[in-house]
Amino acid sequence: YGDNMRTYYIFKINKYFTFCYKKWPYRLYKILEEVYYSNNYDNKLSYKYYKQVAINFNKFSLNEYIYTRNVNKDGYHRDNNLHIYKTNSFSKLSIYGTCLILKTNDMNSIFLNDIYYSEDNIFICDFINNDYFWLDSLIIDRQKEELLV
Repeated sequence: YGDNMRTYYIFKINKYFTFCYKKWPYRLYKILEEVYYSNNYDNKLSYKYYKQVAINFNKFSLNEYIYTRNVNKDGYHRDNNLHIYKTNSFSKLSIYGTCLILKTNDMNSIFLNDIYYSEDNIFICDFINNDYFWLDSLIIDRQKEELLV
């Protein structure tokens, strides 16, 4: 699956910062990028900064929701907080309290739809490729594309 594999960090943004940065995603990306690249000696300060912007995920309920939606699909496997979907494409979703990490070679990963239907105010960053977007914007764009086809 190798070459076109990307790693997306998925954050649940609090309502205030969602309101402030919905139209300026680049600014929100820069805040989260600063936290991502912080050094060890900055960790406490970065965590406080992060806590002002984001909300923790409910790991238990999100794990169960994703499991319930996918348990009967061929190619789906779960190991605690790790969800894997392997068909023609590959997606591995790791669920942590502070963020979710999606490693995938499929921009239409089923896990993005699962997250969209279970969580609000989701902001996604690929720090390696300097890519970022609001999940709802991605889903809306996909729906528009499907209508055009």
